[in-house]
Amino acid sequence: MKPIPVTSSRLQRVLLELAVVDGELSQIQFADKLGELISLSDAIVLAESLRGLKKKPFTAADSSDNANTVFLQARAEMLGFIVNSFVLEGDEAPAGGASSFILPRPNRDTLDDPNAGFVAYQRFYSLHQSEMDHRVVTLRRQLQHIMAGRSPKLAQLAALDSSMADTMADFSRRVYAGIPHLLAKRFYSLNQQYRQERLNDGATSSVADDASLWLKKDGWLDRFIREMQAVLLAELELRLMPVIGMLEALEFEVEKTQ
Repeated sequence: MKPIPVTSSRLQRVLLELAVVDGELSQIQFADKLGELISLSDAIVLAESLRGLKKKPFTAADSSDNANTVFLQARAEMLGFIVNSFVLEGDEAPAGGASSFILPRPNRDTLDDPNAGFVAYQRFYSLHQSEMDHRVVTLRRQLQHIMAGRSPKLAQLAALDSSMADTMADFSRRVYAGIPHLLAKRFYSLNQQYRQERLNDGATSSVADDASLWLKKDGWLDRFIREMQAVLLAELELRLMPVIGMLEALEFEVEKTQ
């Protein structure tokens, strides 16, 4: 499995393309920033975890679960959940969708009052983030459990990953919570651009029927919705990176024993 470079993640590239973030983060900057995230108390907890790894007893476990199968199935379900949710409110949702994750239908405020109009999309995105967080954490724990019974070294890695996940959980949620604010910038930009085009064309007021025009291919709202889906999928990819790292460790251990 080919590793995904942290400094060129799809999420970073998508946000750069939407012009809602500036610049790139070098590997040196990333290391410095990561060090700043860990408080003294967190550093002590991690240090104690590292010291206790070799003392941790190992118990081999025969698990019928295949890590790759578990990962691929969980990822497919997460991808399907995101894709199936991009159905307008009131339209028939695909099987497996949840009503609370259906796209809000645009109204007059969507164009005339961008701040109020974006609220529904912010809620939609934030709900997806909560769902992703829950599913990725569950998957990560499943793989930690599989690793813990495979070999002493993998058991140590699983324990370390668990400690690191707990240490970084609150910060990660705060970082991901900033993504809807970046999407808001894009929403306002597309909204303003469309409103300006209407003024240039001599339109003086919004019309409720215009919503159908906004949602046509390459309409301003259609563009935003497709971009929001791209950001969601890129965020999922980034959230899964620690899990992919565990899979690579499992594969490496299997190759050594063959």
